Amino acid sequence: MNSIPIKQPSIEFDPNNPKKYLYMAIGFAALFMAYVGVITPGIPFTGFLIIAAWAFGKSSKKWHNYLYTHSIFGPFLHNWETERVFPRKARYIMMLSMWFSSTIVWITTKSIAFTGAVVLIMILAILWTNRYPESPSINTM
Repeated sequence: MNSIPIKQPSIEFDPNNPKKYLYMAIGFAALFMAYVGVITPGIPFTGFLIIAAWAFGKSSKKWHNYLYTHSIFGPFLHNWETERVFPRKARYIMMLSMWFSSTIVWITTKSIAFTGAVVLIMILAILWTNRYPESPSINTM
């Protein structure tokens, strides 16, 4: 029998999979927030970057590869995926930007309750990041 190869639909376009477009929308929104977080104090980019990588991993090989080959985001994502590493420098930058942001929140709102809620969320984020090592483990076997 003569076998004719069947053309498979592209990974990038599948009209029969609406979840893919939801994941792509989540990925682009998270990537946008990650870029904003890189240049804006108080918005940590790391969480958004991890969400973007997860969402693009489920929806777009092209954008997933873009993140992993990006000069700033790539090394962080590689360390995160392979060993769940959250670098010390990123922690310090995150804490400094959180301190700066909470000060701005206090100055602009003068609300103890709102500032306290913001600081509580920031403390939870710091505790979450401290669960992970600061550098990749070195296997000496």
